[in-house]
Amino acid sequence: MITNIKDQEYDVIEVTNEMPVNRKGGVGSVIENLGSGFRSIGAKALWFLLDHNYRDFEVERVLTEFPDIAIGSYDELPLCKAPLFHLHIYQHDPLLLQYLMSRKVVLTIHSLLICEAQSNGIDLSWSVKQQEDMIAACNKVVLVSQSELQNYYKYNYHKLNPNVTVIHNGLRNSGSFRNQRKNDVIGFCGRLVPRKRPEYVQKLLREKGFSNYSVMIAGRGFSPYAKNLLLDLKIQDRVQFLGWCGGERLKSFYDAIDVMAIPSTYEPFGMIALEAVIRGIPIVCNRVGGLGEILGDYAFYSDDDTYESFRGAMNMWLKADSKKITDITRGALQRYYLNFTDITMAQKYLNLFRTLN
Repeated sequence: MITNIKDQEYDVIEVTNEMPVNRKGGVGSVIENLGSGFRSIGAKALWFLLDHNYRDFEVERVLTEFPDIAIGSYDELPLCKAPLFHLHIYQHDPLLLQYLMSRKVVLTIHSLLICEAQSNGIDLSWSVKQQEDMIAACNKVVLVSQSELQNYYKYNYHKLNPNVTVIHNGLRNSGSFRNQRKNDVIGFCGRLVPRKRPEYVQKLLREKGFSNYSVMIAGRGFSPYAKNLLLDLKIQDRVQFLGWCGGERLKSFYDAIDVMAIPSTYEPFGMIALEAVIRGIPIVCNRVGGLGEILGDYAFYSDDDTYESFRGAMNMWLKADSKKITDITRGALQRYYLNFTDITMAQKYLNLFRTLN
């Protein structure tokens, strides 16, 4: 085990295979914000990183930039002391469940893999089974939205474990709220998988009213269909693929865009929506998953997940006057401060942990 820890006793051990370095998805963002929330309220959390794919220089960066990290194997978990374990992990070695059987465990499900499989049209049978085994083995399950709770019951996971609750994700406000931008740039951010419908923002560039617009796409992976669409629509000079973005690169992305498009068909929470909200960026999205819970009435919503409905919602944004945009962005920001800060999230988790001690 390699570590930078100084203490021996912690309030919780957070077990994960992803840290906020070279993020593969939204889990790293949640971990970063939960850590900042815990520090703000004085909770002591140890992050235990296992089954990771980080290279040596990334491991060194994790140890340097983030406090209270241990990086090791399953048989080294007993070297760390806390009254309970909090898991943020999808795939795992069976040894993990064996070790945790006699301990108090909270599992946060950042997305139900059965929903990921169906919305992306892929076979995740083995991973779904692993997640179901983990659900059955833990003391408490946390879901990140009421919408995910409905899915949990829909797929009868309450029969595996009825001890389930919802704690929304939170975000540390590290952005700068600005008034409406007029750069003629549409933003799309997230993992570039089928359920997020990245092709919608490309097709929009050929629509009436959007002839002067370009698209910035921040995210990893892309379908051959979406790439070919650039050539078919002759818009390759109007779409910029940024790849994974963090730090100053992500800040530049937000500074450039006028609107955030989130045409996803499945979005368990929607951290990217919060990222846009704290910067004063209006959002066009489907009212799916956690998006409606985050934004309430303060977004431009599609009627359904079809391209035609998305186009209609984008046109509503395009035709909105400055007062409408201001009302929406400031209303969304108020909801953020009331419900979705990193401190709010951390305090809810700490309250939950205390019920299990």
